[in-house]
Amino acid sequence: MTDPIREGVEAPVAGEEAAWAGLRARWGDEEAHRDFLAGANDLEALARAGARYRAVLAETPGDGAALRGRDEVLRKATVLGLAAVPRTAPPRPVSPWVKRAVLGTVAVLVLGAAAWTAMAFLRTGVGR
Repeated sequence: MTDPIREGVEAPVAGEEAAWAGLRARWGDEEAHRDFLAGANDLEALARAGARYRAVLAETPGDGAALRGRDEVLRKATVLGLAAVPRTAPPRPVSPWVKRAVLGTVAVLVLGAAAWTAMAFLRTGVGR
């Protein structure tokens, strides 16, 4: 098998090669896959694990263990990625008193404009 670590993916850390070799020796054991992926605790390690599973799938399309491993890598990477998204606090609710004050101000302005318009019509004698 060729080296699955491709350009753009960091080089494996110490012990990762041995962990992969141990997994390959116990390929059919689901617990071995869980143990291998438990060591991938950041996005870079997950990228390397994903590259390894993709390499297996390139050689053996449809390999069930590789498909499950790849899916688990994607799930873990999604969880880590979403956990890293900055959160914003929800906007503070506006006080009911502020809402009433704004509504009252708008009502006074509208009524004032209507009264001013009515007075202007009465002064000019429009409609006579």
